[in-house]
Amino acid sequence: MKKLLSIAVLAALGAVSQAQASVNVNINPDAAGIDPTLSVGTLDWTVGNALSVAARGESVAAGKAYVGQFFTTYAMARLASFNDGNGDPIGGLNLNGVTPATNYEWTFVAGFREQFTAVAAPAGAGTSAFDILGGAASASNFFEIWFDPTPNSSNLTGKGFNDSIKILSGHFTSGDGAFTATQAAGAPAGTPVIGALDEFGPNNYPTINTITGNGSTKGVISVDSYDPLYFLSAPAALTLNFTSQQKLAFDQTNPAACFWTGSAYMGGAGNGTDCANTIGALNGVDGPNLQLQADASNSFNGRVPEPGSLALLGLGFAAFGALRRKVAA
Repeated sequence: MKKLLSIAVLAALGAVSQAQASVNVNINPDAAGIDPTLSVGTLDWTVGNALSVAARGESVAAGKAYVGQFFTTYAMARLASFNDGNGDPIGGLNLNGVTPATNYEWTFVAGFREQFTAVAAPAGAGTSAFDILGGAASASNFFEIWFDPTPNSSNLTGKGFNDSIKILSGHFTSGDGAFTATQAAGAPAGTPVIGALDEFGPNNYPTINTITGNGSTKGVISVDSYDPLYFLSAPAALTLNFTSQQKLAFDQTNPAACFWTGSAYMGGAGNGTDCANTIGALNGVDGPNLQLQADASNSFNGRVPEPGSLALLGLGFAAFGALRRKVAA
């Protein structure tokens, strides 16, 4: 009986210590500026860019990728809205505002290692799947949020997403995803639908076409540090859920010329000057890299007791009390 009661106590305490719950975090969007503090459940980013980069001498393009292959994906975007616990927008008032004296922006840059678990048909159409590989924070595994009182991020150039004040940093611990390239009707199996890469406004890359399709990636980010002037009530063991929808072609933002790799800029679609084209004339087929339109969001998790865990904790301590009374008798 004593052994069983002891196990019950340990199980209850263990369940509480491991419980993670979705939490709201009090955020001061501009750190004691004009905007008020918000109780934020989700960070909703605008549509941005992602670039999957092959290892040297390899390619992630159709017909060249293989199961087990490692690659690194880089991404960036500007914040669209702070959302409450129900997912509804709540501000801030001057986020991406039009008044130079008060407006500001939040942006993120990220990099994470991945590995193919499935690849599409050699011609390009079909589904590719991949896992996010965890590990220590590094130049190929990072997630950073930046505050800038003078907004200057540009999806077309891919720059201005990591300047001014870094207010949060972390690294990816796990995740997975998949992308399905669309099969062309009436064509041989595996043949993808091809279109212009840039279908958002004027075509800034008239010499680059792309396969088309849709996908998603989900990951978990362990937060290494954050600025308490902006994140006011974050729990000690804060993690971020990372969800991103991917699409080709680009029809909601411009393809980026450059991407931040954690230490320098490299080319995506390229601008012909400081960032070279690394995706070829047919994105997804020429390679070596693959560029995607990406729409991301983050929610918060904290290592805090959930209601069920609190009840279990109560049962554990009740068992502990019964054990003490039994021993005393």
